[in-house]
Amino acid sequence: MEKHSLIDRIKNADADKELRKIYTKYREEFLAWSINTHKCTEDEAIEVFQQTMIVFYENIIIGKLKVFTSKVKTYIFSIGKHKILELRREQKKNDSYDSDYQFDERDIYINEFDDEYEKKMMGVENSLIQLGEPCRRILELFYYHQKTMDQISELMEYKNKQTVRNLKYKCLIRLRQIFKGELDSLN
Repeated sequence: MEKHSLIDRIKNADADKELRKIYTKYREEFLAWSINTHKCTEDEAIEVFQQTMIVFYENIIIGKLKVFTSKVKTYIFSIGKHKILELRREQKKNDSYDSDYQFDERDIYINEFDDEYEKKMMGVENSLIQLGEPCRRILELFYYHQKTMDQISELMEYKNKQTVRNLKYKCLIRLRQIFKGELDSLN
């Protein structure tokens, strides 16, 4: 593949054909590299490769890439490495969000006849009702039924577990805001 003519072919009429060739040529090697070198899961590696190919194509179309200064493979793997680093940063951020919103074990041992406890439980119940779908379902599956993000993603037909993780985080923030309003109204 001649580097400069490849860019011209992608910019012109043969984009689909050329991208398919590149996709097929580098996919398996990229997936193995992502999994072995960067400890990606197979799903993560596939997602990153697809994102990488989109960025590759967009860089050619918008004129950011006019001529290759390296091999095509090197350029693609470089984009992929940046995408993996973005994924890891996002996961790290979401993991810290998840740990911020864990229930306190001491809440389990509160005397059930305690008026304060009863108010809190009513507040939680009312808050969940106000929260609505799909948030209530996601939280119910995760906390009550102890489903994994992958299982919730499959059950609720979301793109992937990352989508569910992001939604769960946003739902918890909304639930917390609603719950605070409920407690204020009960006092």
